[in-house]
Amino acid sequence: MNFNSAHLSAIVAFSLWGIFPLYWKIFSGEGAWDLFGQRLIWSFFTLLFILFYKKKLNTLKDIWKNQRTRYMLMLSALLISSNWLIYIYAVNNGRVLEASMGYFLNTLINVFMGWLILKEQIRSTQWPAIVIAIIAIILMGLQTDLAHFPWVALSLSLSFAMYGLIRKVTHVGSLEGLTFETCFIMGPILIYWYFQTTSPMTLYFTLPTWKFFLLTLSGLITCIPLILFAYSARRLRLQTLGFIQYLSPSLKFICGWLVLNETLSAEKLQSFMLIWFALLWYTVESLYFTQKNRKILAAIE
Repeated sequence: MNFNSAHLSAIVAFSLWGIFPLYWKIFSGEGAWDLFGQRLIWSFFTLLFILFYKKKLNTLKDIWKNQRTRYMLMLSALLISSNWLIYIYAVNNGRVLEASMGYFLNTLINVFMGWLILKEQIRSTQWPAIVIAIIAIILMGLQTDLAHFPWVALSLSLSFAMYGLIRKVTHVGSLEGLTFETCFIMGPILIYWYFQTTSPMTLYFTLPTWKFFLLTLSGLITCIPLILFAYSARRLRLQTLGFIQYLSPSLKFICGWLVLNETLSAEKLQSFMLIWFALLWYTVESLYFTQKNRKILAAIE
């Protein structure tokens, strides 16, 4: 496997996502829905400006005319917007550790979905890693009540894995696709705000100037890693993408535990250890077969 721009894009994207809890924690006193709406609006304007600068606004019309692409991106828009909302909720409610668990699980879910839908091969020696991860979630569910069930972890991992899958099979540029997604979600959000006592400008009057300025950057901060991710998702196998994805939950875990001082309960630690063991199994197994295949190719040549 040769290192290329797709690998670099994925590494940068997941590293940025890993430290994002520190950014959203700045606005912990605000509602998740309001922050999500602000993130969506600023992302939309940022993407629209980039498309205008690159003279590609007409591509949105082309996407709309292609029925399959239109519906696929509508579905991916629902998935990524749900992921954004749940993630902001997790950060602002002291559940960064659980969010990191979700993105650790995402690695193995990527592998499983690649096998189930894209017919990517899963070797018999890789299945134990997937089974161990399932056991970790089941054990955590059995040891906690419904209020503490890791629904945040499962929701984040499933929504993002499905988003990555759809973007992989949808033949549209990363920038154009993301712009269409945010444009599609803008309508429902504006309707929601219309029936609320707050509005997109409410935070402008309640937040200090420096905080509101940082909030306006949420569009740029959101778009950069998503564009990089969409670019890499179309060029890398889901299993390769799943391996690089380790960066994001690792950094999230460090942020939640050591920086934000969240409590690491015995139940969570047990589940984390099982998931880490599953990832270690998968990584060692993958490296072994990669080296084995290289030796076989070298012998043939």
